[in-house]
Amino acid sequence: MMNFLKSLLFGAGHGLGPDAAASAINAGAQVIDVREPQEFAGGAIAGSINVPLGRIQQQGLAALRDAGIDTDAPTLLLVCRSGARSGSACLALREALGDRTKNLAGGVTAWGSRGLPLPPGGRLST
Repeated sequence: MMNFLKSLLFGAGHGLGPDAAASAINAGAQVIDVREPQEFAGGAIAGSINVPLGRIQQQGLAALRDAGIDTDAPTLLLVCRSGARSGSACLALREALGDRTKNLAGGVTAWGSRGLPLPPGGRLST
């Protein structure tokens, strides 16, 4: 039962650890940070665009398009603090985007723990 719940929350089979996520980003993955704007402003993966989870849940794919995200990109990497909210976002977008949605397992917490950069700022969606 617990594995089933984890698969729902974290998108089992679609999670990338920090190193694999960095490789995906270097290969052109679009990075979508689903945290709230004040969290995002404190430090985010370079090049990421902030589209809060609530907006994705309300508007679906339109929220990404409105933020200027290339929804035809081969990989869309969704991130949050721990991987839970981004896992929910992956599930919300999975029907429209299929397996192109990937979740950063462990979120920016895991990313930072690997010594990968989290500069302040990034691009907030409007």
